[in-house]
Amino acid sequence: MMKFFTVLFLFISFTVFSQNRYELSDEGKDKLYLSDSIANLVKAGKITDRPMVVVDGINHRYQDLEKEKLALSKIEIAKIIALQKQTGINIYGKSGEPGVLIITTNRNSYYKPVQEVKPGF
Repeated sequence: MMKFFTVLFLFISFTVFSQNRYELSDEGKDKLYLSDSIANLVKAGKITDRPMVVVDGINHRYQDLEKEKLALSKIEIAKIIALQKQTGINIYGKSGEPGVLIITTNRNSYYKPVQEVKPGF
């Protein structure tokens, strides 16, 4: 029984650690928007839980995200496209094997996030 709980704890710890690599710069549940999207795509069998993420043409491999977080918020995401294993390999080589998420942002469009300015007292 103790062995089961140890394995369960390690699995949950790994899953949370893995999820942290895909956290956005938002607060609250929006911070997990990309992680949740990945989890749903994994359940659907489209990608693995360690996909490469391509944001506006810039590749971010799973191992790179350990050191450097994505500088991205949910409001900036315009579209997410999942590439399955073979398509990912055809385009990105071995790095695309776990699947690829292509994220297009609205950073280059006319859309600009509203910035709230609070008067100082």
